[in-house]
Amino acid sequence: MKQMRFALTVIVLVLVLLLVACGGGGAAEPTSTSEAAEEVPTAEPVEEPTEEPAAADEGPITIGVSLPLSGRFSEPGTAAQEGYEVWVAMVNESGGLLGRQVELSVLDNASDQDTAVADYERLITVDMVDLVVGPFSSFLVIPTSEVAARYGYAFVEPAGGSPEVFERGLNNIFFAQPARGARQAVPFADYILSLPEDQRPQTFAVVSQDDPFTLGVMDLAKELLTEGGLELVFDEIYAPETTDFSAIAIQVADLDPDLIIGGTVLEDSIGQIRAYQDAGYQPRVAYFTTGPSLPEPFREALGPATEGIFASISWFPEADEFQNAEFVQRYVDLFGGEPGDIPEDAANAFTVGQVLQQAVEKIQSIDNAQLIEELHSATFDTIVGPLSFDEVGAPQGSFMLLQWQADTFVIVGPPERAEAEPLPPPKPEW
Repeated sequence: MKQMRFALTVIVLVLVLLLVACGGGGAAEPTSTSEAAEEVPTAEPVEEPTEEPAAADEGPITIGVSLPLSGRFSEPGTAAQEGYEVWVAMVNESGGLLGRQVELSVLDNASDQDTAVADYERLITVDMVDLVVGPFSSFLVIPTSEVAARYGYAFVEPAGGSPEVFERGLNNIFFAQPARGARQAVPFADYILSLPEDQRPQTFAVVSQDDPFTLGVMDLAKELLTEGGLELVFDEIYAPETTDFSAIAIQVADLDPDLIIGGTVLEDSIGQIRAYQDAGYQPRVAYFTTGPSLPEPFREALGPATEGIFASISWFPEADEFQNAEFVQRYVDLFGGEPGDIPEDAANAFTVGQVLQQAVEKIQSIDNAQLIEELHSATFDTIVGPLSFDEVGAPQGSFMLLQWQADTFVIVGPPERAEAEPLPPPKPEW
């Protein structure tokens, strides 16, 4: 009996030991599973995707532009590049845009429309730049702004203000000068019509390059002056590649109008004036769109013949406007010369940068759709004065009137911005 009890006891003990052994193995499993669950966060595989975009955001912001660095617009095109470069240098020295450095990608379109269009296609679709800015001249702005619109890019530009720029139903274009290009001669027309009867010209001639910008300016100038009582006696349009103005000058000299108005870019303003000198034509008043506002090449080519000539301008070195002193100093530091030698086209390109920078910083983004909306709604502080844009991207201000006096030009209108009184007619002989 005792032996039987002993045997049963042994069997029970063996079973208990087996159960304990099995239970111990089962207890180890959840402990191991728990430890494995705790190890997952330490590997942190989910953090890797968030680190990559953060690193990308620290890279540079790229801005693409196609400029006429050769060809017929090379002089103002190079000036525009300098203005963009001054802005980039100042932005990067102050910490960048949204804390990121700015890189400018510049292509030379050789003053050719097809090349300019191809350049912006490449910048946007191949180089995949973050932003684009515009070239020089309405001639190049019109087709290239279409490319930017197709891809939804904002297109702030420094020198394309002809009527056609704003008549195509685009909402992405913004002209960074004080007023539409066609209104460039308005301050001059206002001045002429304000003169006393004995000083006011009675007849005028218009000689213009076949260019969207110049023709827009000429059309409005003719309208204002003829409505004011002046008689248009000669109206000539010449091809952009024209260099010989002798035949035109002889016709003008035969008519001898009191006022000559030139729709010019630069070289053709110099070419016209030299031809008028050779033909013996001496107007009582002379106005040219572009040329006189580029002081160094204009004065170097014509010397004292510049005296008394009028033109319009959007900016001048002494202007008391936002960041103007800094722009002037930085330009001289980078490119040399004197403040009076800084071309207006450089200032206009710098203005593009100011507008773009303020819009980006306001919305804290380089998203082009958001930028377009902000550019339409805000007012921007610039070196050409406060700028705001209407529904088609046209600025809503006024140009200034300059006149060459002695060896430089001075601002003579409108009265609230004038540095000096204009020299009254007749102008000195050229």
